[in-house]
Amino acid sequence: MSKYIYILLVALTTYGCSTSYSFTGTSVGNAKTISIETLTNRSPLTPPQYTQSLTEGLKEAFLRQTSLDLVKSNGDMQITGFIQKFYSGPIATTGNETTSQNRLTVTVQIKFVNVLDPTQNFSKTFSRFEDYSSSQSLSQVQDQLLVAITDQLAQDIIQASIGNW
Repeated sequence: MSKYIYILLVALTTYGCSTSYSFTGTSVGNAKTISIETLTNRSPLTPPQYTQSLTEGLKEAFLRQTSLDLVKSNGDMQITGFIQKFYSGPIATTGNETTSQNRLTVTVQIKFVNVLDPTQNFSKTFSRFEDYSSSQSLSQVQDQLLVAITDQLAQDIIQASIGNW
């Protein structure tokens, strides 16, 4: 008889307990939608098409890593922002005072609003960079560098907004 009681207790305990896991480390709570406005540009050196590329990269990352639906405006979660800095400059010199490495840096200012949980709202600056050899011009490597920077910025913004690490 005690064997049956044990099985019943295990079954009831297991049935009554459930855990929700997210393999991406994100939590959207009760949110169903997100709206991400096209980022604006406040840095004169930013390539004109990069605001759209960065915005699309951010949208794709949220769609790929969450269950949120993308809406044009008034989402349960909302992201707006602008490119604050786009800069390429030397970071390392050789013995004869020539540059051996350059760095492309992109800094964005992001405002995140969680309509369902305003305690999660923030306005933050995110910055990422990629280095490249001074034997190459920025125009030769810019597209490749911006893909990497966009991916990194998108991950940073996701972790800051819905990451639950």
